[in-house]
Amino acid sequence: GNANQRLGADGAVITWARFKTEFLTKYFPADERNRKVIEFMELKQGGMTVSEYAAKFEDLCRFAPHYNTMEAEED
Repeated sequence: GNANQRLGADGAVITWARFKTEFLTKYFPADERNRKVIEFMELKQGGMTVSEYAAKFEDLCRFAPHYNTMEAEED
């Protein structure tokens, strides 16, 4: 949609960033968000946490140059 969609009676333009903030604040409070972040970081992939897994992935990426490109991110 149009990023500059007008909302509100005064015709104020709500930016996407502001909309996102307001939306998250209303429907996804900070404590809930923090809990999800912690839950995500403690996720296990095999025996590794997400951060360990990410570090391992970064490490191994050096041996596969193709996967360090923008095109690869889209794959």
